[in-house]
Amino acid sequence: MDNPSLPAAIMGAATSVIALGVVLLKGLRSRRVMPREPHVNREYERETYMNDILCRGDKHCLHHIRMRPIAFYELCKILCENNLLQETIHMSIKEQVLIFLHTIGHDVRFRVVGGRFYRSVETMHRYFRHVLRAVLQLYKHMIREPDKDTPLEIRNNSRFNSYFKDCVGAIDGTHVRASVPIQIQGRFRGRKDGTTQNVLATATFDLKFTYVLAGWEGSAHDSHVLNDALSRPRGLKILEGKYYLGDAGYGVRKGIISPYHGVRYHLKEFSDNPPRNDKELFKFRHSSLRTSIERCFGVLKKHFRVLDAEPFWSFPTQVDVVLACCIIHNHIVGVDPIDSIMSNGLHGSPIANDNEALHGNKQSNTFKHASYAKVAEAITEKFMTECTPKHVEHRFKTLKTNWNTITLLRNKKSGFGWNDDLKMITCDRTVYDEEVKAHPNHAQFLNKKIKMFDEMALVVGKDMATGGFSKGVGDIGVESLDDSPPLVDADVDDISKKKQVDPSLVASNETRSHRKRSHATMIEDAVYQDLSIQLGKVASAIEKISENQLNFDSLYEEVMKMDGFEENMLASAFDHLNGDEKQARSFMLKNDKLRRQWLQNFFDNYLSQF
Repeated sequence: MDNPSLPAAIMGAATSVIALGVVLLKGLRSRRVMPREPHVNREYERETYMNDILCRGDKHCLHHIRMRPIAFYELCKILCENNLLQETIHMSIKEQVLIFLHTIGHDVRFRVVGGRFYRSVETMHRYFRHVLRAVLQLYKHMIREPDKDTPLEIRNNSRFNSYFKDCVGAIDGTHVRASVPIQIQGRFRGRKDGTTQNVLATATFDLKFTYVLAGWEGSAHDSHVLNDALSRPRGLKILEGKYYLGDAGYGVRKGIISPYHGVRYHLKEFSDNPPRNDKELFKFRHSSLRTSIERCFGVLKKHFRVLDAEPFWSFPTQVDVVLACCIIHNHIVGVDPIDSIMSNGLHGSPIANDNEALHGNKQSNTFKHASYAKVAEAITEKFMTECTPKHVEHRFKTLKTNWNTITLLRNKKSGFGWNDDLKMITCDRTVYDEEVKAHPNHAQFLNKKIKMFDEMALVVGKDMATGGFSKGVGDIGVESLDDSPPLVDADVDDISKKKQVDPSLVASNETRSHRKRSHATMIEDAVYQDLSIQLGKVASAIEKISENQLNFDSLYEEVMKMDGFEENMLASAFDHLNGDEKQARSFMLKNDKLRRQWLQNFFDNYLSQF
């Protein structure tokens, strides 16, 4: 028998399904659909971007890679012909060099450059290192010693020929921003803001570098850096009978002509007042000619903005980048002397050029006057003697001079030794006589215990420049380049998260060798070891100060043994001395007669209060 309610139930179920379908369909239609990322032909976009840089005119190219196309293509040609850079299946030589020049020309991060070239950060980093290594190997072709002949700029100018016919160039130093671990930042702080490296260079008058030494700490004095450059096996060589023009910071030495002391020097000082005597005339022409090195530094930093910005590489790579910029600078001067940046440097006015010197980076290893005042105040209070900030400043300069001498003697390898137990520089009689004959003031540091050596190391030793990172153009290739400098910016975090590897291994060139990991570990261990040594020296200094503290047990015995006074009165005197350390020390230094007199005066004053 048929159930009359069954068709109605079926109809109701069908209606419900249809209604649900309608609701779902409306929901699907009203839902916001996220569009898929549009397809981008990366090869095409990349090629278009490179052609846009190189083919839209000289000015546009100069804006992007800091050189005109003629210099760019010639650089690529030289790197290829010398087999220093190879094209890969992933990247052409043109693209590799463009990436490198764009990075150092504008100081942009690898993430930014990678976005413009549709490449990953790791790829940018790896090929940047490839090009950096290749450019450094060009130093033999680009940086050459000056000729023996008189430069044309002097020979063809009667103003200079009579004074400087044997001059081959100018020498000076400049500071470049540096990023170093906080443990050693003190050595890199000079007069300039922040941390810097001191770069020494010599240049000809057509603005070509003939020698570059980079990597010295910003606190190093120019003359100290020059001494290192002259003493290096592949360092600065000055031809016999020739010389460079330098400023007063280099002093009087063979091969360097410095200006007279106490005589007007800067070009702007002669704008309204012409030279009045022979010395002023010489200094005026000396200044006019020597500013070529200032113009050279100015053109270098205008070409490569990375030299004036906060770097994001490891410090050895920062040193290599400075050398590479100088090499490319010489390439541009030789290939494209009408480059607009170069032309401004060659034809700038003498007064404007001398203003570059005013923006130079002559460092000064001085503390703030407030620091000297605090030390002087503490000495005055501690030893009850008058001490002024000027006394502290002079003493500090003496300590730094002595420490520099000690460091110089310790670093001499031939005939000199070091006794760490006695804190003494040792040498035999022959070596001693030769050293004292050449430097009589060194006698006080040879074969004698150096007093307060640990305290000197604690006060002035930590932040003294050592030149441990310095590297000249002649040293390129002698030591293997650091081909895997670790990134220190946010790029590291992104790569390490993606690959799940240790951040210190991110910058590897395909694979990081065990030798490089060991090198990084050694650097880290050296930092911790240096910190441990410094903490030990602090503890030792504190211990020595503690030894000089007043022994109150002895004070009690000395006070209470004084006869002729009541015990309770002596106890009151001890309580008084216990609260006044100065008077307690003074009491302990007195003999029995003076102690009795002091006690009697104290009791008289004490009783008068009641």
